[in-house]
Amino acid sequence: MSLAGALSDKPWWSVPENFLQPLEFCMDKDTEEQIFGTGSSDTLLRRTEEHSGTLIHLEPWFTASGQTCVIIVGPIPARRWLLKMIQCLESLDSEIRAQGFYMLLRVRSHPLTEDNLYSLPGRLSLSSEMALAGKTGSFSYLGII
Repeated sequence: MSLAGALSDKPWWSVPENFLQPLEFCMDKDTEEQIFGTGSSDTLLRRTEEHSGTLIHLEPWFTASGQTCVIIVGPIPARRWLLKMIQCLESLDSEIRAQGFYMLLRVRSHPLTEDNLYSLPGRLSLSSEMALAGKTGSFSYLGII
């Protein structure tokens, strides 16, 4: 079952709740390019949006570290899934980073299903979650669902 039909009978963009409290955070320019590609082509960004059932806005910030502000709207499970993918890709732990890469390949190749959204691969342990949350560097939250 595709994401469009998994969570509601209506298309996700016609449900007002999907636009409340957008997920907002900053990420490294390097991570942005890894996930969404480089240059003027937005093919990877559009594919990620289509396969995750979300709208993603990227806004470059003029900071010394070259961060990009990311705003995601859409069904909450899809936003959480994308956030987990990005957190994993930014992890210093190679196993967690590999999990993020697997998730990236998944969202690029196929639309996310309800099973994908509710059974994140290899749920992270509490210590891993704390390591991700406390990681200094490129990933910082502006607002969370």
